[in-house]
Amino acid sequence: MELLPETLLHNRYRILHKLGQGGMGSVYLAHDTSLESQVAVKSNHSPADESTTQFLREAQLLANLRHPNLPRVIDYFIIENNQYLVMDYISGKDLGQIFREEGIQPVERVLRWAEALGSALAYMHRQKPPVFHRDIKPANIKLNEQDEPILVDFGIAKAAEAAQATEAGAAGFTPGYAPPEQYGSARTGSYSDQYSLAATLYALLSGSIPPDSVQRALGQAVLPPLNLLNRDVPAHVQAAIERAMSVR
Repeated sequence: MELLPETLLHNRYRILHKLGQGGMGSVYLAHDTSLESQVAVKSNHSPADESTTQFLREAQLLANLRHPNLPRVIDYFIIENNQYLVMDYISGKDLGQIFREEGIQPVERVLRWAEALGSALAYMHRQKPPVFHRDIKPANIKLNEQDEPILVDFGIAKAAEAAQATEAGAAGFTPGYAPPEQYGSARTGSYSDQYSLAATLYALLSGSIPPDSVQRALGQAVLPPLNLLNRDVPAHVQAAIERAMSVR
């Protein structure tokens, strides 16, 4: 169901305009008339069981997470078989936009982002059971007004079962940022998020999307050394990123 501007959803959220649209639904900017604040309303209009289960999982995972670099869930409800998830609205651009518009980012800025995102991931991975994002990439990291990164879009995130440290491979992946285990039935875990975060940092520091991990694992592609693409990257930063992106 398309939500038009001025629609009052759930007797609380006044729709302002659409922010984006995907295959299963849309994201809207809305005004929370109870708290007098702007929020993001994510909708799922797909009737498929897998889609509705995945959407509910995202809501449940985020509802239990509290970290300054993760979005906060405000509400979840169903109207006429359509699911809605209400979250904090992050007004800034995502790093995918910044990457396309500006290219290589200053080392100091990227390292500051890396520290904040690493803190968020460490927090997620310490949960019982641990939570794995499994789709970290520039487009899923937004900047707030203080230039702080917020990790968004937990659509294929997973909580591992209490008895295991990993979870079966994700249903989706982004070439260049996804580790090899996300392409098939191999298990994903904290190491998968580590690879994707490192690949994101590599892209921001080099101005280039990393080669596909499976092609690298098969010897069909090679990861160009980071210092050849950006001489400003310190040797210890290059070593850490390239180690985290190892496919062997």
